[in-house]
Amino acid sequence: MNQDLRVFCLDNKSCASKQKFKPGSSSTFTKSNKTWSGKYEKGFAKGVLGTDIMKFGGLDEEQLAVPNTTFGLANHVSSDLEEDAADGILGLAFTALATDNAVPPLINAINQNLLDKPLFTVWLQSRRSNITAEGLVTYGAIDTKNCGPISAVGMGNFTHTQVYEAASDSGTTLIGGPKAVIDLLAKTAGATYNASEDLYFIDCSFTVPTLDFTIGSNKYSIDRANYVIEVKKNVCIMIIYSSQSGGFRPDWLLGTPFIHQYCNIFDIGQKRIGFAVSL
Repeated sequence: MNQDLRVFCLDNKSCASKQKFKPGSSSTFTKSNKTWSGKYEKGFAKGVLGTDIMKFGGLDEEQLAVPNTTFGLANHVSSDLEEDAADGILGLAFTALATDNAVPPLINAINQNLLDKPLFTVWLQSRRSNITAEGLVTYGAIDTKNCGPISAVGMGNFTHTQVYEAASDSGTTLIGGPKAVIDLLAKTAGATYNASEDLYFIDCSFTVPTLDFTIGSNKYSIDRANYVIEVKKNVCIMIIYSSQSGGFRPDWLLGTPFIHQYCNIFDIGQKRIGFAVSL
């Protein structure tokens, strides 16, 4: 999970389609002389740091205001990010992972006792519904409307018993794992790797089993609908990839396919994570 708050495209001529932050229009904004840079799944950005009041929530609803929030203002973004629909990145990870010694906005809110509980819930609607998937982040509480009880729920004939480190990441759109395991997983399912596109293609008519992960003593199953998607008529891909572990990188990265299946409850106060079936 990303750890910093970044607003792409500081008020300039680039990124014409994006909502831009205008420092001159804010009486509470304080500019810093510190700079930052970052690489993301879809590109690169760099800029300066600043401090202002950040508000969680939509314009037409009650908002959570967090004073003295440090964030990055991008004055240069790569073409990939210019074309991306997002106007920025909201990082929610721990302070220890943050860059530039900046306290992430949610941690800042917790430190100021602005939340009912020091946790948040991420819910992504399952793709089983065959409609455009929605999502919701609940700050300071467990989402009991969209998430079932926080308990265990568990590919087919595919098993691999080695122990790995794993991380859940709402900013990653695929499931990443060691190349040998991912290749065997794809082969077992009947998928074919396309090196030029770096994707695993599979016949849409194939019957693909659930994908099981054991986390702790609990088994979690991902349905076919959440990790096999149709990219065009009769052309499907498995949304998995070979990740490079080592250093601070985990062996497995459980991106949005996992979160479509299971709500993620990040308990910052107790430094733990819970999973609940997405309703």
